[in-house]
Amino acid sequence: MPTPHVLDRRVVLVSGKGGTGKSALTAALAIRAARAGKRVLAAAMAGGAGLAAHFGVDRLEFEPREVRRGVEAMAIERAAALDEYLHLQLRMPKLAPLGPVARSLDVLAEAVPGIRDVITIGKLLYDVDRGPWDLVVADAPATGQLMSYLRAPATISGLVPAGRVKEQAQWMAGLLADPKFAAVLLVTLPEELPVAETMETVTELEEEPLVELAGIVANRVLPPPPAGWDDPALPAGPYREAARLHGGRVLDQQAWLGELPAGRRLPYLFGMLTAGEVAARLADEWDRA
Repeated sequence: MPTPHVLDRRVVLVSGKGGTGKSALTAALAIRAARAGKRVLAAAMAGGAGLAAHFGVDRLEFEPREVRRGVEAMAIERAAALDEYLHLQLRMPKLAPLGPVARSLDVLAEAVPGIRDVITIGKLLYDVDRGPWDLVVADAPATGQLMSYLRAPATISGLVPAGRVKEQAQWMAGLLADPKFAAVLLVTLPEELPVAETMETVTELEEEPLVELAGIVANRVLPPPPAGWDDPALPAGPYREAARLHGGRVLDQQAWLGELPAGRRLPYLFGMLTAGEVAARLADEWDRA
């Protein structure tokens, strides 16, 4: 059966090493999907400042709000997600005091791996499954933290002997493992450290297929240098220095691109651009990449 297009899933987790542009790509994918007529939620899983900037707003709240036509955005706050989970999933009365429960959970989280992560990813999957959106694009944690989030449902399921919490954890793990429902998209720069960390994550996902890898996107790829950039007859001066710097950087990038599987290549965007303009331009480039 053919693999679905990345934007044909219900949830796409965008991850990458810090500084590679994962917030920009998250916003760009949300914009691209909305242009195709989808109702889209963009969700920041670990701090919303970057995603907010790429939608041109000051901040994102726990409650989704429209940031562009067809796109709503939110930031997942663990305390609010826990409150919602206790009321909706564990069916605690609305007026029940949650302070003692929340404090107990904090104590438990220190001893049991995965508790905090499962609350975050559980909120995301609940909104995907029950919300009005056709697609949820998540600005996921960086690659160094991604696997702990993906492992969290299976971890909790293995620790809890029975009951509703175990059922919910199994439900989450099942949704993540369904390639028609969920996928992760990795973004990197064509540089040594981002490429190395990206390929480490690819290996981890191959060894633990918790979610399907939809692809790897190389960001900020330079265009070819001008013809004759390395011609020794070029007169000395700023033009020759700029051409040689450009050409050398392109050769370096091409070497690191060769370490990556085939995938989309997004261009380096020259000029003074706001974060919102960067996201819109990357959305324009998505189909050309």
